[in-house]
Amino acid sequence: MSTQDIARMDTGEIVSYEPVTPLELEFMIRELGERLERAVPVMKGLYKARYDAERALIEEKAKAVLRSGKASVTEKRAEADLETMTFRRDVDAAKETLHAAEELQKALAARLMGLQNINKVLGQAYGASPR
Repeated sequence: MSTQDIARMDTGEIVSYEPVTPLELEFMIRELGERLERAVPVMKGLYKARYDAERALIEEKAKAVLRSGKASVTEKRAEADLETMTFRRDVDAAKETLHAAEELQKALAARLMGLQNINKVLGQAYGASPR
């Protein structure tokens, strides 16, 4: 993301934009702040999905080990790993989604901080009192 890129609030797509007035800058700060706030329940849901998928994998793997007719523990575990591969993929997909969302949150927070700093500088330049 360059200094001119920002995500459209309605679609999330990255567009090139540079505010030209303090009012536009303030609008962008408010929009990014609200977007970060709206993301909290979404992130909570992503964490829940990840932990639910992990619990399902653990449960199914334990059941597969108990069902196994193999003689050694190593063979039982290997058989259980193969039998629960679908659950492993579900865990990996949930983690991947969560990590992507966390990185987006970091990027938005950094962008917000940058815009806030620009806003302070503009305020000082125009002789406005700092917030």
